[in-house]
Amino acid sequence: MILVIYIGVAGIRSEDINTYCEKLTSKIMPHTFEGEIISIPVQSVNTRIECINPQYVTDTYLIENHELLMKELNKNLQSQLELINNNNKKNEK
Repeated sequence: MILVIYIGVAGIRSEDINTYCEKLTSKIMPHTFEGEIISIPVQSVNTRIECINPQYVTDTYLIENHELLMKELNKNLQSQLELINNNNKKNEK
């Protein structure tokens, strides 16, 4: 199971976004959750959660491919977060 958390960061200082996302994610995450959580900061005041259930995937190759794609997605999301932070810093100057 995959939880995708779109975290509204409008009004949050750019240098606080990462910490804010981590704290909010840890509060939302169920204690017995076994799966992946992806946190995506969005320029909004609203936070929403979507659940993706990949149970239909049973082939070992597809599972391994899914895991690689999820790692790549996480890497790209981190890059986007850095871009948002850099843009916010430029706008603050």
